[in-house]
Amino acid sequence: MHNWYACSHARPTFCNVCKDSLSGVTSHGLSCEVCKFKAHKRCAVRATNNCKWTTLASIGKDIIEDEDGIAMPHQWLEGNLPVSAKCAVCDKTCGSVLRLQDWRCLWCKAMVHTACMDLYPRKCPLGQCKVSIIPPTALNSIDSDGFWKATCPPSCASPLLVFVNSKSGDNQGVKFLRRFKQLLNPAQVFDLVNGGPHLGLRLFQKFDNFRILVCGGDGSVGWVLSEIDKLNLHKQCQLGVLPLGTGNDLARVLGWGPSCDDDTQLPQILEKLERASTKMLDRWSIMTYEIKIPPKHSCPTTPEGADNCQFHISAYEDSVATHLTKILESEHHSVVISSAK
Repeated sequence: MHNWYACSHARPTFCNVCKDSLSGVTSHGLSCEVCKFKAHKRCAVRATNNCKWTTLASIGKDIIEDEDGIAMPHQWLEGNLPVSAKCAVCDKTCGSVLRLQDWRCLWCKAMVHTACMDLYPRKCPLGQCKVSIIPPTALNSIDSDGFWKATCPPSCASPLLVFVNSKSGDNQGVKFLRRFKQLLNPAQVFDLVNGGPHLGLRLFQKFDNFRILVCGGDGSVGWVLSEIDKLNLHKQCQLGVLPLGTGNDLARVLGWGPSCDDDTQLPQILEKLERASTKMLDRWSIMTYEIKIPPKHSCPTTPEGADNCQFHISAYEDSVATHLTKILESEHHSVVISSAK
């Protein structure tokens, strides 16, 4: 099923259902957030259910079977190509601003003329993000608990599991969620707001090695790390952070910067993730609780003893205040450490 949202376009765009131009001043019809299928609002109900594949069953009769087993075909979407589009077969300009013509693969992003399509190899190489993509052919069965079982193909040595907090960064996480679904298999991209990280981690737990990218703040990262501990997956996965919003202390420490707000840079970010080195991260927690300890020596109940007890309390308070003042005002590490002791 397509996931529609209203949008406008800076150049002539055509409906993939009736093939007429999308007209309007501010809202030029609907667009699918995953496959970029375009439609008039009146045409959306007649749109074919050909959104980006997620599982082997969704590919259907287009699947390629040969002596090597099953292979991934191209998934073509007609028209609305970028102005600079070049045919992958003849290297000539393709697409048009006058009509809906020529084709683009939703996975490898290859573009071809209609006349050149039969000359292009049938198997899809999955494009520049192939190391991170789980192809739909790898999601072919469901386990006894109702979760998909993924088999990792040789081309996907370290697949990427993406968690996005759509509420992060003043809701800018929504556009990152859309962009990741366009670049990867939508089945490997999860919104933390809808169900948390458990479902995604269950999908990947059969892999010997996989990577996780958390798009959000420190709270989102901590949430995913806690779930990894519960499922005991810390030995088979590595976690990266794409900071959204403000704060993001962990992302700063790991070298990913304070914040990311440009979703057009995601292909380059995915390439950096594939080459990134790993660092060990210690996680710890502090538990506080209250206990009652009987005093070792009680003060005498005489007036003189009460005055003496009050004197000791006042002296202790003055000492604590002095040490705190040194910690807050001193610029020397040795003084701070000595006062803390």
